[in-house]
This record gives sequence, C-alpha cells and structure tokens, in this order.
Amino acid sequence: MYFRYTYTHMYIYQPTDNIALVCVGIIMRLRLTLSIVLLIWLAYILHTGAIVFKLTNAVCESYNKSWVVVHNCRLHAINRNKTIMNMNLTFLYPVSNIQVRLQLKKRANGYKPFLYDYTFDACEFMRKHNHPVVNVILNLIKDVSTVNHTCPYEGTQLLKNFYLRTEKMPVILPTGDYLLSLTWMFYRRKQFITDVYFNYVEDW
Repeated sequence: MYFRYTYTHMYIYQPTDNIALVCVGIIMRLRLTLSIVLLIWLAYILHTGAIVFKLTNAVCESYNKSWVVVHNCRLHAINRNKTIMNMNLTFLYPVSNIQVRLQLKKRANGYKPFLYDYTFDACEFMRKHNHPVVNVILNLIKDVSTVNHTCPYEGTQLLKNFYLRTEKMPVILPTGDYLLSLTWMFYRRKQFITDVYFNYVEDW
C-alpha cells in the first residue's frame, strides 16, 4: 500500500513585516504632508509679494480747458516695487452726463489693444455698478479718490497717494507692460484723458 503526502506551503508571519508596513505608512503620510505644504506655498506665492504690480507713468490732458483744468498728474516712487500717483483736476461746471472709453493695451512694439476696449455710461455705472471690469478699477481707487459717488460731478476731483495693490486685483495678467487709457466725454464730447501705465510681473 502506498501513501501520497501532499505538502502545502504556509506563510509564517515575521515581525519585520509589521515594521515594513509602518515605514510605508510613514512615507505615504510624509508625501501627503509635503504636497499640502507645496500647495500652501504656491498659494502664498500667488497672493502675496510674488507679484510685482507697479505704476510706471501717468499722462493727463484736458481737451477743453474751459470745463476741465488739470492741476497735477504725477507719480512718486516710494520704493523699488511701489509708486504712488496723485491727480488733481477741477470741473468748472457740473456734469451729469459722462461717458468713458476704457482701453487696456499691452506693449508689444508699441502699445497694442489687449482684452478691453469699450465705452460705458459712467453715471449709470455709479448708480448700478454693472460693469465687472470697471468695478475692479473702482475698488482700486475708491478709498483714495473723490469719485465714489453718483453724478453730478463738480469742482475738485482728487486721486491721492494711489498705488496698485495685488490683493485688490482678482485677474492675473500675463507678465508685461500695460496702458490703461480712459477717455472722458461729457455729453458725448471728449473733454480729457487719463493714461496710466503699469508693469505687471509674475515674480517666480
């Protein structure tokens, strides 16, 4: 009589397996932690001093000095990345009908149209705040100017110690030199312009 023996291979638990599992767990947690730290760092870079947003020039010109007088329109450098703008105009008569042509241009062998070029009713906007792009501009200047009210406008119009602030800029632009050109019209007739030049750099 013959007997057949069947051999089965059994896995014998070793204490070193537990150590390996613990090491894998630690490595996975470290990778997750490093990923979170990296994301936080990138967010910090994007929303703090990582962006250079600086005024570089300002030009104001009246086309009708019997209505609009430009007393002052100049920049003053505070430090390497901060320049303030002051502007002082006088409207000699009240105005209740204002149109503004807004143009954003980017320098590329001269300043070329970039993204925005449209005309809006300024008096309607100050009542309704119904233009998202103009809202961005108003949020930048409303605390340092005399324009934050509805029509009519008359007398002294001031912009004092204005500078560009990254936390009030919800739109990220490509790195470059830009011109924000505003042509102001009273009753559909051009009265004056304010051309503001600025530099925007994603400083990685």
